[in-house]
Amino acid sequence: MFAATQNRLLPEADVVLPGYLRLDAALFYEVSRRLRLQANAENVLDRRYFASANSNTNITPGSPRAVRLTLQAQF
Repeated sequence: MFAATQNRLLPEADVVLPGYLRLDAALFYEVSRRLRLQANAENVLDRRYFASANSNTNITPGSPRAVRLTLQAQF
């Protein structure tokens, strides 16, 4: 992905973000009819990547490994 639209006009100034592959995972467990436990993991392998860019100098890094645990209840 090009970091800015001007890259197409000035090929010598190209800033290109490298491609990436991110592994996410989720587990669900029904504790009862009304209770559900969920675990989500993002970027399981904790790889460094660039998620997006708004210009050649405003490049956003991707999120490091994150784990979220949720308990859902129905009433």
